[in-house]
Amino acid sequence: MIDPRLDAVLTQALGRLRVAVSGVLDQAVLQMSAQATASTSNLQRQLLMSADRELRLKSGRLLQCFDRELKALVENCLQNTDTRANSLANTDWASLSLVDNAQVERDVQADRLALALMPACERPLEAVSSYMAALLEDPNPERNPLRPKLVTKALLDSLVQLGIEENVVNAIAGQLPALLGAALSTSYEQMSIDMRGHGLQPMGMSLQKSRNSSAMPLGADARRTEPAPLTGGERTQPAPISTPNPQHARAAQALGEMFGMPLPSGQGALDEVVSNSVAGGAPLNVDFQNLLRQISRQAGEIGQEAMAAAGLSLGSDQQDAGNRTPGFAGPLMAINQIRANRDELIRASGGAALDKMVIDIVAALFDQVLSDPKVAPEMARQIARLQMPVLRVALGDMNFFNSRKHPVRRFVNRIASLSASFEDYTQGPGADCLARITHLVNDIVDGDFDRMDLYETKLRELEAFIEAETAQDAADNADVAALLSAKEADLRVQQRYMQIMQRELLDVELPDFLRDFLSQVWSRVQVVAATRDGADSALAQRMKAAGRELAMSVQPKGHPKLRQAFLLKLPSLMKDINEGLALIQHPEPAKQAFFAELLPAHAACLKAAPTHDLTQRLLEQRLKQVESIAIPTREETAGDSMPTPLDSLQSDTSLMSTSAFTAEEIKQSGFIPETALDSGSLDINLDLASPQPETDPTLGELDINLDTPPPPAAGLQLVHHIQKGTPYHMIMQGKWQKVRLTWVSEGRTFFIFNTGHLHKQTISLTGRTLAKMCETGRFKAFEQAELIERATVRARKQLAALSASTAH
Repeated sequence: MIDPRLDAVLTQALGRLRVAVSGVLDQAVLQMSAQATASTSNLQRQLLMSADRELRLKSGRLLQCFDRELKALVENCLQNTDTRANSLANTDWASLSLVDNAQVERDVQADRLALALMPACERPLEAVSSYMAALLEDPNPERNPLRPKLVTKALLDSLVQLGIEENVVNAIAGQLPALLGAALSTSYEQMSIDMRGHGLQPMGMSLQKSRNSSAMPLGADARRTEPAPLTGGERTQPAPISTPNPQHARAAQALGEMFGMPLPSGQGALDEVVSNSVAGGAPLNVDFQNLLRQISRQAGEIGQEAMAAAGLSLGSDQQDAGNRTPGFAGPLMAINQIRANRDELIRASGGAALDKMVIDIVAALFDQVLSDPKVAPEMARQIARLQMPVLRVALGDMNFFNSRKHPVRRFVNRIASLSASFEDYTQGPGADCLARITHLVNDIVDGDFDRMDLYETKLRELEAFIEAETAQDAADNADVAALLSAKEADLRVQQRYMQIMQRELLDVELPDFLRDFLSQVWSRVQVVAATRDGADSALAQRMKAAGRELAMSVQPKGHPKLRQAFLLKLPSLMKDINEGLALIQHPEPAKQAFFAELLPAHAACLKAAPTHDLTQRLLEQRLKQVESIAIPTREETAGDSMPTPLDSLQSDTSLMSTSAFTAEEIKQSGFIPETALDSGSLDINLDLASPQPETDPTLGELDINLDTPPPPAAGLQLVHHIQKGTPYHMIMQGKWQKVRLTWVSEGRTFFIFNTGHLHKQTISLTGRTLAKMCETGRFKAFEQAELIERATVRARKQLAALSASTAH
């Protein structure tokens, strides 16, 4: 099962690597330029100048190619399940002959370069590797798709693909060890923080559990066999012998303490309890196995009509049962078969203390699962059919209670989370979803539910169905998705051009605030103007000229003629600046902050002595060179990665803050501009209002110690955990609306949600806006905690109340 956080983690990490490599290439340009000036060897100077020129001219295409190559290497690394390093056992000579010598040499060069970087980034890389090992459930360091070897290989291959000569590539590679090591170290440190924010735990900090073979029954890992004595020359079948498992014993003790049902104290007593129980790994009693299947079949035969005929409708006995038993969340929506057959189950299992405790705990869990108000009755009845399979799993595998990664736990939780996605299960998508889940449950109940791989398979099938169902929703919003994809493509162009401007303006003598403005803000003005009216339009040419004039406006003008010329041009310049900032909807506070620095700079330049005419002409010539750089196309930037929502939220100049949508586009896509958040109201009209999400006070302090932290239900980090097909709550015009994620753009820049049942409405917003909504509490998960987790909290209280009443 692929962790749903993998895509978000890798997207964010690859973005970090791209920024690191971009900065390294900028530093390499400056470093080689200085070395060329200081070099006494003409040959070396020419080589460095050639490398400098190649990087300056091809930096944009180089980063694009690096992105593409690195993504391909990462995908290949994730798909490669052969953990043997450098395995050539199955490679024939014909295949080896396809790899030319140059490629082999580049691979060797990439290996050497990666080794040279290790001293600078080894410690932060270890942290990233441990997080990735936990995410991929594979401790092999060769499966880490973020290791330096892939970065260096992608970079060297990209240099060659751009047609750069081999000696120039070697000159560039010679600059990398001193620069790339420190940059990767910083990137890996940031990745560790990001991964921790995603709720990941390093593999070294979690209990390492052996993964049983898919063909092995539950509990078989704790079992061993010894040969029986031979009698009369005949060989008998080895008899299974149960042995106490200390790790299992500790888990059993912790389970009893969690639910207030402690087992006998003392190691000897505990070992005896565990070794004589089904949960200890002993062979399952055939009668008990048959009883589980018999109860499961009987439960499946009881339909809604049969329940009503038997007096078990939701309004009669089950309602009374819910009222009589303390701690219920609501009326039971199906029969608790474990509780109804408790005595028979305990008798058939052998009556061991641990088995009795597990049966009572699972019965209490299903009391809460089947009375949970957030689970639709139709879905609750399907979950109810899983009672015997879940009980079998709980008796044979203690990890069910303490591991969020357990496939049975994830399968039940996923059904519960989907149950709130639909309002009607009699027709349409709701009926299709119910039919699919019914089919999956049938396969489990009718199949061999002793085998863990069955649950893994059904969980994958469920995720595939969700993906297909949300794809259908996305197809219904194809026009909106196409519009947002085009906007994301424009943002990629703006990002690439911004990076080009940042590099080109590094060696231009300008105040820092103005250099940042020209590269980060005015570059976007130029792109938007060229996109809207064409690169050769009057508007685009005027915006380009305004950037050059703005840079020249802060140069010294102590001579009267220079001051006079400046004052004549100033009104036109300010008009163009204001027009350009309005074109990209630049925030008013940021605009005022820029003018607050520009006006003093203008006042100071009028008093400063003018520079030499040659210096002035050289500056004008350099600015014209920058101005003449062509804006990249959508095709050229198609492979560029985009900043994550959290990265964009931390930057005041983020591209995602620019929502250049027309009024018609906003209406068409249901787009929520970021300004709607700042003004305190969301200007989108939704007819269907729902009450504010209920907050269960019993779930406020979750003290359940599981193997991984819970996914956030609210707050800034929720933006990394949202899943397609899952319901969420979003506040709109002071009212909470239940929405469902149906589409995410390739770069996770834009998101589409649907709301409503009969009359669906579309809501689209940027990742930055979504992050702001999460941060300010306007966007929350529909479920405060996952179903099994909240059932555990309530079951503990239920069992405590029952114990107290029994004691009295």
